[in-house]
Amino acid sequence: MPGGNRAQLGNELFEQVLYLTAVPYPTMAASASATTTYTIPGVLPLDLFSMNLQNAPAHLFLENAYVSAPNTVIFGWTTDATGISSGTVNILITVDRAENASLGISALPSTLT
Repeated sequence: MPGGNRAQLGNELFEQVLYLTAVPYPTMAASASATTTYTIPGVLPLDLFSMNLQNAPAHLFLENAYVSAPNTVIFGWTTDATGISSGTVNILITVDRAENASLGISALPSTLT
């Protein structure tokens, strides 16, 4: 990795699992999408997420999540052919941070080494 010193171990600086409770989602019509903003202290731009909804209502899907600013996550929600009313859901989320991510996307490798 450019500027990295741990190629044999990869470029993951850390990984942490969080359990988020009562994350709100919006009312959406059938086959719709929407976003919500959620605060997670400590997240930074370019952090990567893996997510698993816990006991999610039928027809609700969490399609994307990204850090828009420090401590701020945008969740992207969708529905299938059935609409859904607003509510909350618990999310099990893994946060991964790459070494040198603070230098921007161009500092991340484009191939495996």
